[in-house]
Amino acid sequence: MKRLFFSIYALICYAVGLGSLLYFMLFLQNLWVPKTVDVGTAFSIDYGLEVNLAGLILYLTVHSVMARPGFKRWWAHIVPPVLERSTYILISGGTLLLFLLAWQPMTTSVWTIENVYAAVALYALYALGWSMMVLATFNIDHFDFFGVRQVWTWALRRAPRPAAFTARYLYGVTRHPISLGWLIVLYATPQMTAGHLTMALICTLYIAAVTPIEEADLLRELGEPYRAYRKRVRAFLPVPRRPE
Repeated sequence: MKRLFFSIYALICYAVGLGSLLYFMLFLQNLWVPKTVDVGTAFSIDYGLEVNLAGLILYLTVHSVMARPGFKRWWAHIVPPVLERSTYILISGGTLLLFLLAWQPMTTSVWTIENVYAAVALYALYALGWSMMVLATFNIDHFDFFGVRQVWTWALRRAPRPAAFTARYLYGVTRHPISLGWLIVLYATPQMTAGHLTMALICTLYIAAVTPIEEADLLRELGEPYRAYRKRVRAFLPVPRRPE
């Protein structure tokens, strides 16, 4: 019964994680959902800005703190290790949904692209950014990334697969394809508003701040193979480095 419960729990966490990302994908382009970046109940701009900043900081803090090795060690005393990743996905996805539903539109226009071909190009770039993020999870093991494989491996009494460093596919041209995808989707829009740009700029600063921390963790964990990988592949720009 415990194995069944854990398996169902992992699938629920997976659904919440994917659901929050799907909502965010529609949210940024004002598509088919009741609350979007530019549509919904709005307070005064000062109050709305405070709400948006508080929600965004909450989401980014939870997203980062729960991924830190020290927090994981402490968290293991509360949550069974096999459920650690699933629970992280559940809380991160839930916090993202809370942030999006609490968002207050700030609709002052920053830019509007009226040329049809340019607008289509930006929508295509937006789709490319999301495609990159999805494909990157499969490059490194999609179901492990979302916490499902860990539970299924445990439930089936199989030995867990050891973590292995991989630099194939998207990771062969950029060290951070998921972060690069985020940066693309945040800015690739023909209609940029003040609220949308505020979100994009704060997320950009966040990515710039946490990437060196994540890389330091990977260097400690993987050692020389990752050091050589850093010399060979750029962090974001998918442009080969010149041989030294």
